[in-house]
Amino acid sequence: MNISKYSAFFHDGSIMDIRHTKDKIEFFMASAEMDREDVGDDIHLSKDDSIQGKLHIEGVKNIKINKKTFRGVIKKIYDNGRIFDFEIKKNGVEISIDWVNFPPKNEVDEFTVIEIEAKKIWWENIPDLADQE
Repeated sequence: MNISKYSAFFHDGSIMDIRHTKDKIEFFMASAEMDREDVGDDIHLSKDDSIQGKLHIEGVKNIKINKKTFRGVIKKIYDNGRIFDFEIKKNGVEISIDWVNFPPKNEVDEFTVIEIEAKKIWWENIPDLADQE
């Protein structure tokens, strides 16, 4: 499924998890709350009226974090990732994330821009994703 027409609704959404294996990355994501009339019949909302699912990125060619080439494994190392911006391009994705930790962990407030160039990008809609965690 192509999620790009709904990407603006992910502003103030969240990153629930990230799984990066070899040349594949999955972002487990939820949009901000939205009105049911904002979506067509092609997507089902969760019980809290958000789009939830996995962004699959396959055939990763290049990763940049804050404009610097990154060759490691992307991980979710903080408690919460609030999506500031989410953009899908023809052969890439750009996600801006405001990361935070909650007590008793040390407080952190880090802003990261992740740019990924890949062969294939697709969305798996999972309306009950938050319930599965």
